[in-house]
Amino acid sequence: MDMYFTTTNRNALVLNYKGFQYTLKREHKDNNEWRCRTRPCTTSLSLSRDSKSIIREPDVHTCIPHSSEEFIVDATVARMKKRAAQETLPIPQIYSQEIVKIRIDNPTLDTGSFFPLLDSIDASLYRRRAKNYPKLPTNVEDFVLPDGWKLGLHGEPFLLVDETYGKNRLVMFASDWSIRFLSSCSQWHSDGTFKCRPLLFEQVYILFGFNNFMIPCVYCLRTKKDENAYVIILQHLLTIASQKGVILNPTRITCDFELATINAFRAIFNAVHISGCFFHYAQSLWRKVQELGLTRLVNPSNARRSSKFSNEARKNAKDWFMAAIGLALIPPNLVEKTWIEAMDEKTPTHRSSVKFNDYMVSTYVDITSSRYPMELWNVNDALRKNLPRTNNHVEGYNGRLGSLFPVHPHLFRFIECLRDEHVYQHHLAEQSRAHVANTGSFFA
Repeated sequence: MDMYFTTTNRNALVLNYKGFQYTLKREHKDNNEWRCRTRPCTTSLSLSRDSKSIIREPDVHTCIPHSSEEFIVDATVARMKKRAAQETLPIPQIYSQEIVKIRIDNPTLDTGSFFPLLDSIDASLYRRRAKNYPKLPTNVEDFVLPDGWKLGLHGEPFLLVDETYGKNRLVMFASDWSIRFLSSCSQWHSDGTFKCRPLLFEQVYILFGFNNFMIPCVYCLRTKKDENAYVIILQHLLTIASQKGVILNPTRITCDFELATINAFRAIFNAVHISGCFFHYAQSLWRKVQELGLTRLVNPSNARRSSKFSNEARKNAKDWFMAAIGLALIPPNLVEKTWIEAMDEKTPTHRSSVKFNDYMVSTYVDITSSRYPMELWNVNDALRKNLPRTNNHVEGYNGRLGSLFPVHPHLFRFIECLRDEHVYQHHLAEQSRAHVANTGSFFA
């Protein structure tokens, strides 16, 4: 019997039978009456209460049968809804996979001409998925996480902290193994991401441990990202580690050039060496070049389009800018002397070049009064010790999260994905540790 069920965009049940579609009209004691979905056709049929057999066949329809394309759309959307409810894949990924399946099953079918766009059906898919979750809270102060959402996939504690202070909320997730891994790491990395933050929260802040390989260990949802928020996170971590009988004592931390982060780490770990990301350092210099209108002079690809500057001027400007970037790589005791020589010998004649020189001195180079002390942005020590000099791997991980999580997901959807991701990272930690044990180096 060619009878099967799909759903409408509002998730109402639709009976598909012999080329026509029916929606439930009335429930009787012994059967259910289904009416043709296409108005004004009033043809109906009767279906058994268990929806397995036809009790009364329909009369002749006054409407035309649905096309094969319409049935394909309905059946495919029904599969998408079922997958949205049962799987954790992002909705766009489910959509693309189902489109591919249609084209494999029907190689001559022009799906692009009749299949609805994602943005016309994604709301129904997200609604179907949301039925699996508790009601989304309307504000950060009042919602309570149900007990089941505080646990990992194996029923182990996963929620570290759930705290409201003032009008702010902090929710921290980690497991026993990730806290212990973090305690084994003398080098930490930290970064925040905004794209996958759940609604109501401002940021997802992540702490990574590096011990021959990099692993995300602690995930924090927060509504505020000032210095006090960072301090509270670190204080909680120390307390939790102590309760687990482990010590958190990093000797080096790599982060971005956010003073709130830097000051918080210094307040909690006063002996730690804090290193800014070399990539972010170089990026900040390039942004300054753009701000001062020096791009066409410094960037060779742009300079070739302009006859305003001589080849010698372009070469000097490039050397001057690269010298500024290179200051982060040389021994700190050579930085001031090297930059003075670069300013004397390579500074372009452009009127904004002096402003860039002043920026370098006041922000980075001046030993006594620069905004960022040299030990923060100079990565020569990390270079000599073969330690990561950038947060690029952390930025790469943020990209991974962007592919796993929808943009600003439902809070409980976020937790669901995070539990899966944390288990996968545990696998990667074990895999990397085994590789190091077998080869003597993670990079072998």
